[in-house]
Formats: sequence, C-alpha cells, structure tokens
Amino acid sequence: MKGYRRYMAIILLLFGALVLLEYFRPKAVDWSLTFSREDKIPYGTYALYELLPGLFPGQRVEPVREPIYNQLQDTTHSGNYVFIQKYFAADSLDTNLLLDFVHRGNHVFIAADEYSEFLQDTLYFDTVFMNTTSPDSTGFYFTSQPEQQVYTFPPNNNSRYIRVKKQAGHEALGRNKAGMLNFMRVPFGEGNFYISSVPLAFTNYQLLTLNQPDYAATALSHLPVQPVLWDEYQNLGREEDQSVLRVLMRHESLTWAYYVALAGMVLFLLFKSKRTQRIIPVLEPPRNTTLDFVKTIGSLYFNHGDHKNIAEKKIAFFLEHLRLHFHLTTHTLDEELRERVVTKSGADAALVNDIFGLIRSITQSKAISAQTLLLLNSHLEDFYKQTSPGAKYKV
Repeated sequence: MKGYRRYMAIILLLFGALVLLEYFRPKAVDWSLTFSREDKIPYGTYALYELLPGLFPGQRVEPVREPIYNQLQDTTHSGNYVFIQKYFAADSLDTNLLLDFVHRGNHVFIAADEYSEFLQDTLYFDTVFMNTTSPDSTGFYFTSQPEQQVYTFPPNNNSRYIRVKKQAGHEALGRNKAGMLNFMRVPFGEGNFYISSVPLAFTNYQLLTLNQPDYAATALSHLPVQPVLWDEYQNLGREEDQSVLRVLMRHESLTWAYYVALAGMVLFLLFKSKRTQRIIPVLEPPRNTTLDFVKTIGSLYFNHGDHKNIAEKKIAFFLEHLRLHFHLTTHTLDEELRERVVTKSGADAALVNDIFGLIRSITQSKAISAQTLLLLNSHLEDFYKQTSPGAKYKV
C-alpha cells in the first residue's frame, strides 16, 4: 500500500508541475475575430465597451445575450441597438422586428463585413470586397469633418466598402481614401440605421495598439444620447448555452443524476483508498510431465530416423511390463514364454504370436522401416488394451 501511495504522490506532483508550467508559460496572441466585450485580445471589443458610458453619459448600457426576436418582442424597449461582428446574421423575423424598432424612432448601429440578405434587400445595399492592398483602402475619414482627418489602419484589414443599390435617403458619413463608401446613415420611419463595413475599426487593436480610439468614438457619436443595447448574442450565443453541462442543468432529473454520480464517485474513491488485502494468486497443481517428456524423446528419435532404436526401447518397455504385471522371466524369448504370456495375460494368442515374431525380426535386423515400427506399436497398443481393461497407455 505504501508503494501505491508513493506512485500516486509522484503522479500528483507531475500533474501539478504540468498545470503550473501551462499556467505560467507565455501565451501566444489570440487573433480570433470574437468582437466580444469580454475579450481583451486584439479583435475583442473590451476597450470600446468600457468607453460607452463616456459616450452616452447618464444612460444605461445593457449587454444582450438573446436573439433580436426575443429581445424586441417587448415593444417597450427604446434607444440605440449596437451590433459589431464579422457577419450580421438576422433572419426574416429578426429583421422585421428590427425594422419596426427603428420605425418607432429608435436607432440601430451595425458594423460588419457582411450582412444578411433580408436587411440588405430592405435597405438596398450590400458590401463588396475591394481585393487590394492599397493604403487608400484602409485610410478612413468622416465626410462630416471639415478637415477630413484620416484614420490609418493595417493594410488589407478593412478592405470592404458599401455599395448602394438604390437611393432611399442614404447619407454618406464615411469613406476610405479611395472614395469608397464605408459608413452611412439610412433613415427608416422615425429612426435611422447606421451601417459600417469596417468592424475591425472598433476592436481593441485599433483603439489601444494603434491608439486610434477617435474613429470608433466619432462613429458612435452619430447616435443620440439614449440607453444602449449592446448585442453579444451573435458573437457568443445565449449565456446559458456556454456551459458544457447546460443540458444536465436544464432538466431536474438529469441534474440529480449528475450529482448522484459525482457523490458515488467520491464514495468509491474514499473506500477504495483504504487498505485492502491483496488478491491471493491461484496456484495450479503440479503437472505430471513424464508423458510429455516421453513424447518429446520419442519425437526426437522418430525425426532422427533411427527406427530400430525406437523399436528396441518399445520392446524393452514391453518386456518390463511383462515382468512387472505378470511376474514373468523374459531372459529367453522362447515358445514357453509365449504360452505363459497368453495364459497369464488373457491376450489373443494370434496377437501375442505376431508381437513375438516382430520382436525376433527386429532384433535380428540391422535397420527397420517406419512401417515395421508402426506395426509393432499398433500390436503393443492392442496388447495393452486387452490385458488392462479401462487403462489407457500413451507411449
């Protein structure tokens, strides 16, 4: 048991060392496009979310982890709805409620590379990839600024622009240095949509690393000072959906089954960790290897091809059998001995005559064939069966 504990201690120490090594080793930069307010990685939006209370002083900033349809079913919501993501995904139901939300006098700000067809078809626009590394594609300015301050971003990071399919009150608010539209206002009912094709301009990398927070602040300053709904659903999904145990926790019966399984595992470990008697190994009884030895030796002689040698050993075993079981003297193999064998053993006289004839022939020959050896063996087996009923000899 002491050895077992020592091994367990070594394993735990190694595991602890691995955890510490993994925790303290330098972490590689995560360049994932999460656009999440919780992420401080380059393409998260933690910095921008922290700036929102200053951009909308005195107003409530509420993160939303529900689909647009669920959030806007309550028509009492009012204010600004902000979306910053790689792809703005909204089906027909979401789009209709979003349009109704804006039509009532609210405002929606969306910064995305691509947009759902439902919104594009309604607002008559789409986004187009510029497919160029020209600096003009990533130098932005606002058309409302008289001096047209240019905000420069890394080449080819924000290389999409907005293409208006049909004029319906669209107002250009920002372009790149190549003159392509990348930020616009679209009036709808009593409210407005603010559409941007450069979501990376609102991430931590642009605000902190490049020290250009003015672009994001200026873009959002077009919104009125009202309560803000900050969408996190399209980036992270529902809040409860992030747990790997969400299915178990959602149903009471599965929750209890999970807790019972954990408790059973703890009890099992507690009881199994106590001292227990080692299993006594099963000892097999000794085997009689005499016959195996005889078979091995016989196979050796047979494979060597010395048939007479094997026959002589079988004859010697036969004579020893006569002396041991029938108390016969076997110095002379004459007619008298043959008759006494028949009388005492009860064996068939013809079989005994054949055996003695084979013995005489073998002892007088310099070599014998395999057939002769097999014939001798067959006669001797028959003799043993006849003289010892129920016994089995394997020679």
